[in-house]
Amino acid sequence: MSEQPAPRRMIKDVQTLKVFTHPLRISLLRMLHAGGPATASMLAKRVDATPALVSYHVRTLAAHGFVVEDPEHAEDGRERWWKVVEDLTFSLGDFAEDRVGRDLSTSIVRVLGSQSEDRYRRFLDEVESWGPEWAGAAFSGAPTLRLTADELRELGEALQELVDRYRDRSTPGAEHVEVYVRGFPYRM
Repeated sequence: MSEQPAPRRMIKDVQTLKVFTHPLRISLLRMLHAGGPATASMLAKRVDATPALVSYHVRTLAAHGFVVEDPEHAEDGRERWWKVVEDLTFSLGDFAEDRVGRDLSTSIVRVLGSQSEDRYRRFLDEVESWGPEWAGAAFSGAPTLRLTADELRELGEALQELVDRYRDRSTPGAEHVEVYVRGFPYRM
């Protein structure tokens, strides 16, 4: 388990954004972020892929500064351990004027949403195994609000501030918890 959360890096350029066009890289970064340092072989077992494929994608993440080798965990010179140094964050608005950036960023958000939905479905399928305490603590909702774009931005910033207050905690008995909040306009 990682000791300190990785700092978030705001991606504003298309070249760096392209690193995350492969869904496996998003999954690998999430695994390293949540589970701490690991080898490509360990990660490969978790994602049901070959160590060579995982190693390629981890090295791509490393080439762009999101992960680095972690020699403290290596017991011999043959093992390459990796750890997260920066977490991914970006805003769709930063790519609104760039067609390629807009297409890439919306594609990545779709993958993030799909992966999150998969994890939530897995939780629902396994809810009994978590017990009544965790089942009662889990929440979901989809409130409908009427907001201006400025108010939506303000709400997003307030939610991020609230989540950040919980980010550095490491309470005994804690589990990884995903909070996926979306705020977007829609028309009836």
